[in-house]
Amino acid sequence: MVVSVEDARVPDAQPNLEVLVGTYEEFNLGFRLQRNVEGGLIFVPSFTNHSHCGSIRSVATCKQFLASGSTDESIRLFNLKTRSEYGFLQQHNGTITCLDFFQQSYLFSGSDDGNVCVWNTRTWNCEKTLKAHEGGVTAISVHPSGKLALTVGKDRAMKTWNLIKGRTAYVTNIKAVADSVKWSPDGTIWAVSINNIVNIYEVKSAGIIHTVDFKTRVNFVLFLNEDTLLIGGEGPNIESHSVTHQKPVSQFKAHEKRVKAAAITKLNASEELHLITASNDGFIKLWRIPEIPGEPCLVTQVDSTCRITCLSVWTEKNPSLSVQKDVKPLSAEARSSSSKLPIELSNPEKASPELKSLLKRKSVDKKTAIVKTTSGPFIAEPMKVRDEKRPRLTFKEKLTA
Repeated sequence: MVVSVEDARVPDAQPNLEVLVGTYEEFNLGFRLQRNVEGGLIFVPSFTNHSHCGSIRSVATCKQFLASGSTDESIRLFNLKTRSEYGFLQQHNGTITCLDFFQQSYLFSGSDDGNVCVWNTRTWNCEKTLKAHEGGVTAISVHPSGKLALTVGKDRAMKTWNLIKGRTAYVTNIKAVADSVKWSPDGTIWAVSINNIVNIYEVKSAGIIHTVDFKTRVNFVLFLNEDTLLIGGEGPNIESHSVTHQKPVSQFKAHEKRVKAAAITKLNASEELHLITASNDGFIKLWRIPEIPGEPCLVTQVDSTCRITCLSVWTEKNPSLSVQKDVKPLSAEARSSSSKLPIELSNPEKASPELKSLLKRKSVDKKTAIVKTTSGPFIAEPMKVRDEKRPRLTFKEKLTA
């Protein structure tokens, strides 16, 4: 049964979730989940970014960044902490078709130029370019271990990549252009969608163990767990299928038009799963997923007024800090006799073991302080006044010498 927004209730903790979508109108939109006066949840617009000059095809998030790929052949980075543009990545010569982060350390990007680029998220340098598919890459999925990756492309092939050696492990001819590929949470099986067909493969045999006919073109495939699969496509319905029993479990109507994208997440520390769906009609909906085979319940929804093409979810560790700031000191400020600059002291009891050992040394000046910054605590000594009686070497004297 679908419940109203007012009837939906969640734990009292403030949610720290934000839904990020890319649109056909070239916009990146953000919607933060907040609590209303009645205690329910609502989506509130958080930001709008128009850095692309083409429709957005893929979005992905990690740490504090939103990465978006577009038909303008560039990957734009948006800082979700400072709410500002961070820069762009230019390596592909075609439309960016897919983006996938691995453990917030690397970004994998696929393009119509047939290449897959591997970006280091610390330096944002392209560390490897894989010649993947002729005609273009349509989807990519990195194994949970980070040692393997799957790519599908317009050359009607599925490739398994050895990411340790940076080369192809083996190639599978799937005799059709696949639209998406997705690993299961444990990496024991994976799903490949081709038009209205979803094939489930297992790692042991590297063969198909189950096939689902969705009747309409498939837009996304998600794993709830190792046994349950969610499928959405050109129709308004979303279906769940059991891999073990090889049969459909349930079906519900999510939108009035086709369901373009979806994501699975948890609110705060709650173990209850929630499903976020987006449609071409502009609506974004949050569903509470009960135990299978129960029917999801609608929690809240919002109209973005744009044609949504892709979706990602970002969870902020501390939602109260929307902008990066320096860590404030814990104690009062002190001044040294030799310096007119104030030194802000932090709590010495919470200093690192290395700093505590330094403070115990007799050689350390009593006026030495521990300064706490965003880079971590460090020892700060009073500034020494320059000795004006010290002989100085002028430019003229240096030439004479």
